[in-house]
Amino acid sequence: MNAVIGQAAVAPVFREASLRTEQVTQLVLGETAELLETTGTWYRIRTAVDHYEGWVHRGYLRDVTAEDAVRWREEATGWSTGAEIETAAGHRRIPVRARAVLEHGRIRLPDGTSGALAQGHILPAEELRRAARAVPAERWALETFSGAPYQWGGLTEFGVDCSGLVQTTFAARGVPLPRDSSAQALVGTEVALDAVVPGDLLFFSENGRTVTHVAFAAEGDTLIHSTVSCGGVLQESWAPGQRAAQLRELFVTARRVPGAAASG
Repeated sequence: MNAVIGQAAVAPVFREASLRTEQVTQLVLGETAELLETTGTWYRIRTAVDHYEGWVHRGYLRDVTAEDAVRWREEATGWSTGAEIETAAGHRRIPVRARAVLEHGRIRLPDGTSGALAQGHILPAEELRRAARAVPAERWALETFSGAPYQWGGLTEFGVDCSGLVQTTFAARGVPLPRDSSAQALVGTEVALDAVVPGDLLFFSENGRTVTHVAFAAEGDTLIHSTVSCGGVLQESWAPGQRAAQLRELFVTARRVPGAAASG
């Protein structure tokens, strides 16, 4: 076996082969990864979505061949925007961006479990892209993640960091972005701060060297972002005198990524 599929709702990916180390990202249900090496019950993986590397405990994963992983990606065209399915063993929560197979009115998960949709939406990828692109990116982010707690390395409504919010939002629109804010700051076209429009990405640095935070620009001089300072995802003003106004001193660049605006 040289590949894996995430079979837990969310599999934490750690910097080292230990639960005590930093979570650097996550492998969400139905996402695949290349298996690079093993040590005991730990697997070092490279994610198929963004080629991020890290360590995952094997308990979160299903071992498959590379061919099986390709076949799963071809079959698993269902994309969750937050759902729950009813299986023979009870209800299972399916987080945002999870992948599943849609077949004959039922949803099949990587471990073979299948069930009927009880709540939320799991849409075919093309339908999901059309629905996501029908609203501006920053509004989709807020509507999908509003109230989600901040979690370093997180990608779903169970917990998400600033760059995870941006990556998942654009993934729903069919636009792949890197995992980290520092790499996202190289995507798209640079725009001047006084020319920023809602949907543009704003990047900040706490150390004056490396980008450490990203936010969506929103209407009325507001930001939509996931920030530990407020505990999670919210929309807030960054006008002078407001809490987030301090970010103006940390501003590095603004980028306009194709696909952020609503279409159709």
